[in-house]
Amino acid sequence: MALPDLDTKTLPPIKHAERFEFGDDNWIAAAHAFLEPRVAEHANELNGKRLVVQETYPNAPPHLNQPDNILNLHYIFDSSALTLGHGPVDNPTIHMQADYNLGHIVNATIYEVIPGRQARIMRELNHRHGKVFDIKTSERPPEVMGKIFAGIHDHLARRIVSNPNVDHRVKHLGVAQHLDELDTQGYTVVENAISHEFADELAADLHRLFEENENSRRVASMLLARGPLWQELAVHPLVHTIAQKMLGADCNMGQSLGFSKPKGLDTHQLHNDPPHPLTGELCCNVTTIWALEDFTETSGSTLVVPGSHKQNCQPAADAACETQKILMPKGSVAMWHGSLWHGAAIRADDGERISIHNTYLRNWIRTFDDYLTIDPEVLANNAPAITTLAGVDDIYMKNTIAGPDNRRYQ
Repeated sequence: MALPDLDTKTLPPIKHAERFEFGDDNWIAAAHAFLEPRVAEHANELNGKRLVVQETYPNAPPHLNQPDNILNLHYIFDSSALTLGHGPVDNPTIHMQADYNLGHIVNATIYEVIPGRQARIMRELNHRHGKVFDIKTSERPPEVMGKIFAGIHDHLARRIVSNPNVDHRVKHLGVAQHLDELDTQGYTVVENAISHEFADELAADLHRLFEENENSRRVASMLLARGPLWQELAVHPLVHTIAQKMLGADCNMGQSLGFSKPKGLDTHQLHNDPPHPLTGELCCNVTTIWALEDFTETSGSTLVVPGSHKQNCQPAADAACETQKILMPKGSVAMWHGSLWHGAAIRADDGERISIHNTYLRNWIRTFDDYLTIDPEVLANNAPAITTLAGVDDIYMKNTIAGPDNRRYQ
């Protein structure tokens, strides 16, 4: 029996074998393969010109086997001769330096084809961490370099996987405390995770999506598939790292939902998030709620019962008297263990509170959202992390009546 037509299913844009880590040997080979024909094409313009570029990334993961865990990359253009490799060089024309895990965020973001994304990613990176990149230039590069380097960033970013050493990311992104709080109290709050500007951009786009929903002007679903802002939020480096540590590096996006909460409406009684509490002590679900405005005593904030995730059962009948409100400023995100008893307070303020719920699941748990038919352009315009969150590149749900369809898992 022939395999059925795959037109309705989305294929991974980059096969597993074609992916690599930022700065590893395969990255070097891919960069060289991209640049070499362009150097040959512009050989006449390069004649007599020299450019030496060095990029330095301290705190690289140990498995990259770089001296003192400092990743040095260099490009040397000497007329039409190209040298690209590891290690420092003398007297670089351009020398750029950043912490490996922070620099990775930019290097693994496709932005040349997404208007405004580069500026937004840099704004958010600097908002969280201060100035990240230090760039020194001794002279202006030859103009021809713009032609040679055009497109290389996205070409490589499309293939760069997240640093697979999740513990290394936990340490260097500074999220260990949040993991401790998730373990002890079942929830944590990352304040100032995004800028007020990004919160406003998300809110504006959410209102647009509300208007597109003819069934409900208060809900927008399947956000991962609905624009660059939502894809950037899904792989927020702090939040995604915490989720991967809790659920595995191959976790999926279970649900991505925008919600508007009016005054006086009782929206959520105390509950666990599926599949909890049926999984015992194993965490299978981490839910986030993003504050696009301040979460206050009267705004209708999330309610939690601290420590209740350790009971592995549905909320007790009298649990409401044990709840606490999660209060956090605009731009923050709260995260909780799926077994935590939680709900929502009734909003007393006038107007509506809008927020975003992103739920991460272990990759063998059934998801609420179905991204197996996601627009291929979404995956092509993002690093493999989005393909993995969408569940497109794992082994699950890839069988057909003719057997496993290996074209969808390579």
